[in-house]
Order: sequence, then C-alpha cells, then structure tokens
Amino acid sequence: MSIRGQIMMFGLSLLFVGMHHGEAASPAAVEFSADTVQTDPQKNQRVGHIFVGKSLVRSETQQNGQPVVNIIDTENQVTWVLYPRQRSYIEYRVETAQPMAEKGSPCEGLPGSQCKKLGDESIQGRMATKWQVTMPSPGGAVQSTQWIGKQRSILLRQEIAGGPVMEQRMLEVEQLHGRTVEKWEMTITEGDQPVQRSTRWFDPQLNLAIKEESPGGYIRELRNITIAPQDPGLFQVPEQFKKIVPQQQR
Repeated sequence: MSIRGQIMMFGLSLLFVGMHHGEAASPAAVEFSADTVQTDPQKNQRVGHIFVGKSLVRSETQQNGQPVVNIIDTENQVTWVLYPRQRSYIEYRVETAQPMAEKGSPCEGLPGSQCKKLGDESIQGRMATKWQVTMPSPGGAVQSTQWIGKQRSILLRQEIAGGPVMEQRMLEVEQLHGRTVEKWEMTITEGDQPVQRSTRWFDPQLNLAIKEESPGGYIRELRNITIAPQDPGLFQVPEQFKKIVPQQQR
C-alpha cells in the first residue's frame, strides 16, 4: 500500500490518500512530520504525531491510555506495532506471490485486486483515466468503475456495481495552517437516500489531503507540518524491544 494509504490507515486512523479510494496512490511528495488531530462532534480532541520518510511512515498515538507506535515500511511490505511501556512489538508482513499491479493503477499495493484500464475520459472538465476494478471482500468480489484524475491522481468518480456513486470536485484554493491548499467536496449518492457530503483540503506540495470534515461534525487534520528529512532511527524497532507473536500467527 502507498504512503498516503498508510497515513490514512493509522496516522489519524485517517489521512487521506490524496483522496484516492482506499488507497493505492503515489507516495507523499516530501518528507515531513506533523501533529495529527481528530475532533469529534462534542469538540473532544485526540492528538498524535506522524513522521513520513521515503517509503516509511511512523505514527504515535494513545490507545486506552497507553502509547502505541506504528511503523510501516511500504517498500518491504512490513508493519511493526510497538508498545513502548512494555518494550515489546508485533510484526506483520504481507506475503503474496501475486504479480505486481501496474504502477499508478488503483490496484497498486492491494493484493488480490484486479484492474483493467478502459481509456481516458473528461470528468468535470478534468482528464482522467477510467479503470474497471475488482476488489476482494469477505462477501465476494466487489466491482467498480473508477476515474482517476491525471493531474493529481485523485479519484474523481467511482461507481460501485449495485451500490453508491462517489464524486469529488475542487471548489477553490484556500490558505490553511499557513499552507496553500485545494478545497474539494466529496458527494456520495445511493438511490433515494440523502446525499452525503464531506470536505477535504488537499496540499499539492505534500501530495495528500491535510484536513477532512465528515458528516456529523467529525474533523481530522494535520497541524504543525514541518517539511524536513526524517531521522532514519524513527523507523527502526529498538534493539531492546521483545518481539511478540500473536496467537493467529503461530
């Protein structure tokens, strides 16, 4: 999975894959660190930290009052979950003999998925590559059609067979936390149900979204962004930490 996908999965539990789908997209464009902030509708905040290197991501959060560190090496497809107070860690590796997906396709970094390029089309005045995508799921394969923008590698439209339709469009350019960002709106429609809307702010320099406002008043964002090379030691498991093997891996 891409750097942006990993940021989405654990940085804030979140962040947002250049607003790709779920998400195999190009990596963050530069190395940086930031605070991760999640705000719920009651204005309670959960703060963590994230460090993004070349094909490496480290997140630091609190779970049940305990510090937890996630380190993901996207190049070698390995994840370490560290428990600093216990000086222990768990290792997860992705083992697959499947052929690599085409670079830049929605299937890149997603084992078991299949993508077929259908050509180029204009969506909302933006040129996009149209893909037929089949994703594995516990209930059976899910098929969708996706239009990935050529300029930003952003998912502009997704149609799921028998399911919802998602679209994203840029509204304007704004300043956010001292950075020049693009404000995008996502809409999800399905049958006669009310349209769901969310807003994301995409940072072209970082090549990912740094803020998202979801329905219901949930906000997730990156603050205090510092662009700089990251210490390689941040992405290594300390030698004194003991490896734990979960029951399901034995």
